[in-house]
Amino acid sequence: LGISMNEMISLDSKYLVEIRLGENHEKVHAAWQDDTNEGFLICYDINLVFDDQTIFQVRPCEVEITGRYPGMALSLEKIESVNCQSSFNALCLPMKVEEVIQNDYLGEGAVNEITLGLVNKSRIIIRHVFPPMTMGVKLEQKNA
Repeated sequence: LGISMNEMISLDSKYLVEIRLGENHEKVHAAWQDDTNEGFLICYDINLVFDDQTIFQVRPCEVEITGRYPGMALSLEKIESVNCQSSFNALCLPMKVEEVIQNDYLGEGAVNEITLGLVNKSRIIIRHVFPPMTMGVKLEQKNA
């Protein structure tokens, strides 16, 4: 895939305590709504806060793809302190991350979706959505 996220491996078996959001809103403009962003809270950056005090920032980005227009992707960067204001309502947290799945959901030739599979079988999905340079986050919980 188009972007390297080697640090994503280090998220396995960590305890996710909180998800912080930068500027966000419920829906994208009607012209951009489709099945790739259905049910997502739309935002521009996310902080993933773990119990060992590590914080990762996820942002939408573009990556160069030879012979094509840039592909929509996600960047992951370890940061020193939380820089997003509001908390994402995920009542299942804190919870251990069981698996991390990187996907090219949009068929762009880049990692544009990250799914954090939690031990309680809930999933946190982060995806680059239209218009370019916005992303969405959603929690899918398993019913008991």
